[in-house]
Amino acid sequence: MNHEEVLAVLPDSKDEAKSIKEIAQAMGLEISSYVDWIRAERRLVRALGALTKWGWVACDNRQKEEGHKFWYNAYWKTELAKE
Repeated sequence: MNHEEVLAVLPDSKDEAKSIKEIAQAMGLEISSYVDWIRAERRLVRALGALTKWGWVACDNRQKEEGHKFWYNAYWKTELAKE
């Protein structure tokens, strides 16, 4: 998984920010079993962490409003990535 693939599926605005699961689904990653999901999540977290460190991606901690009220990180492109 490379950084260009991740940036290609990220939204341009904070209002449309995606969770790691939504990013994985948009990329077409195999997440049918728990083991597949853990592998995909680890790869995505590494890539998103690097992109955030470089300033290409922003992150916000949000709480889900429907169902279980758990916290998750939402990601979107910064102005630097849009250039």
